[in-house]
Amino acid sequence: MKLSRRNLFQAAFGAAQVGLLARYGLPSARAQSNSGRPSKMLAIWVDGGLHWELFFAPLSRAGILKFIPSATGGLYPVGYNPNQVENLDRSPVDLDAPGPVRKLRAPVTWNWANPADSMGNNPVVNNTQVYRPYGYIWANPKYKLWEKSALLVGADQGTAAHASGIVASMSGVAGAAFRSPAVQAVVANAMASRFPDRPLPNVTLGGTAPVALGLPALANPTWLSNAAAVEPTLSDRRENAWAGLRARQDQPDVAFDGSSLSGTVPASVVDAALLKTLRRERGVSTQGTDALMEQLYDTYKGASRTIRRDILSVLSGTPSWEKLKADPAYPSEWGACIGYADMCGQGTSMGEYGFALQLLKSDLVSTVTLRASSINNSAFDTHAANGVTVHASHLRIAFEMIGRMVAEMSLTPSRSNPSQSLLDETLVYVFSDFGRTFPKTGSDHHPATCALLVGGGIQGNQMLGGYDETMNGSPMGAPVDLIEEGGERVRRAPRSQDIAATVLNTYGLQPGKDFFIPGGFGVVDGVVRT
Repeated sequence: MKLSRRNLFQAAFGAAQVGLLARYGLPSARAQSNSGRPSKMLAIWVDGGLHWELFFAPLSRAGILKFIPSATGGLYPVGYNPNQVENLDRSPVDLDAPGPVRKLRAPVTWNWANPADSMGNNPVVNNTQVYRPYGYIWANPKYKLWEKSALLVGADQGTAAHASGIVASMSGVAGAAFRSPAVQAVVANAMASRFPDRPLPNVTLGGTAPVALGLPALANPTWLSNAAAVEPTLSDRRENAWAGLRARQDQPDVAFDGSSLSGTVPASVVDAALLKTLRRERGVSTQGTDALMEQLYDTYKGASRTIRRDILSVLSGTPSWEKLKADPAYPSEWGACIGYADMCGQGTSMGEYGFALQLLKSDLVSTVTLRASSINNSAFDTHAANGVTVHASHLRIAFEMIGRMVAEMSLTPSRSNPSQSLLDETLVYVFSDFGRTFPKTGSDHHPATCALLVGGGIQGNQMLGGYDETMNGSPMGAPVDLIEEGGERVRRAPRSQDIAATVLNTYGLQPGKDFFIPGGFGVVDGVVRT
């Protein structure tokens, strides 16, 4: 980890919570070994708050007519009518079917006969919209991404503020600061004992850091902006910094309190001296100071192992986009446009997807957090008069990129289990700050949001939950089946705590033993494949 004043503050703040979390039985590292469970996470934060209802269609026929603008826009298609909505598996859609569980469906904006078509008029909406090809990857029968995807609908974030909403999506509890660890950190910590050779358990490539509040130092996020950032921070390649200091010797692993641990630490002369000095300072000051120094001590040992591993060489030898580009329809270098060519940009401008793929494929990580946008780094905080139109155009492009990432992972064999794909061993968790007011009422912040889960352990091709269509204005979530923390089954509207708990349940982690989320929570029933 690259140490900074920010990292040190976070470490100190986390250490202050250890006693609280310990009351709930939170261990240092524990994970189920159930087959079929994922062992990695790709968390994709789509920046700004999303009109989820413009890409997916969790509303009934009446709800579409009530909340969604009619199909219009020509080259800037926005809104849709009920006839446009189809199940992504192309089975017959029933927009009037009751119940909180339905197949994954969307308003179809592409030409099924020619998915690359961006010139023709769509007859389903009386030619009021031009076909948009972006988003088709989710419906492409060659890859069947719907089989691996579940949309959780209508969760109440408990906030409509950006920073607080991001914290809610990552930890389950809204607030200016984390009150429980981010789900990425919980997973990284849980996988540490099963995969000790992953030197970077929790990596973040941008945005709010997935804080490891109260967890061991190994679960703290490692900040990397891109592949180039590895060389100065996590390798010993630079001669001016490492001349004469590269030699390492395996020394017995010693805990901060001086007790012996199993294994060794590959320490340089400087490493050995610093670790010895930190142990000597234990007990000199306060318990809080000791807790902070123990975090630093463990972080330093982890950095020593990471540098010994020479992850820069591992990454440089790991391809990013390699499988999907064999399909002529999906070149690794691709671009997208709003309208015909009013605003164009490259896929590489939407986030560090290629680097995230390298990290996951290299097996160096347990969790990766990626900040995502649309072309030219366009985020989704849209308040302009035409915000809904702009948002709809960019949202299709952003989800096309996410879908291509998922497809690449589905085609890539797992390094640890060749009978599985990288997607089979990875849960992809797509989230945003919050939802937005429904498009007939603008594009303001709205606390009801969705989350998309794809990949390992997921019972796919379903939307769980919905919106309260009896409400006027922008609706909140409708009841969904949940299994509460105490085991009882209920039907109620979901909250951010439930989304976080459902994510962790996918890994076989158990409440009260492997994680704690303040305020209580339930797990959305039917998400995890049994």
